[in-house]
Amino acid sequence: MLAARRSPLVAFLLLISIPVALAGQQPTARPQQPDSAAFAQMAGMFNQMGPMYETMTQAMVEGTLKALERPEVVDRLAAFTRHYYEALIRQGFTKDEALQIVAGVGIPALKNTR
Repeated sequence: MLAARRSPLVAFLLLISIPVALAGQQPTARPQQPDSAAFAQMAGMFNQMGPMYETMTQAMVEGTLKALERPEVVDRLAAFTRHYYEALIRQGFTKDEALQIVAGVGIPALKNTR
């Protein structure tokens, strides 16, 4: 019987606490930086990150070349190229068209993804 009287009280307390909880989650306005100041800040960050990106890029290229030196990787690339060529023919491309497409792809691991 006591629990039956508490239920409406608990529901009422929950209802009045929802707006208070939501009011605390309002985003605060950030002061606007002038465009030139924001640009200068970003340029400074990019200048600091440039050498790090250069080092990472060099490491990735070196890693790719090391992987491509391994005979099993070259065998897998050759198998992929053959399967790709044959799939193009199955899709209706002529042998010449399929050869041009496959030749245009080159080594997929070294292609630039623009």
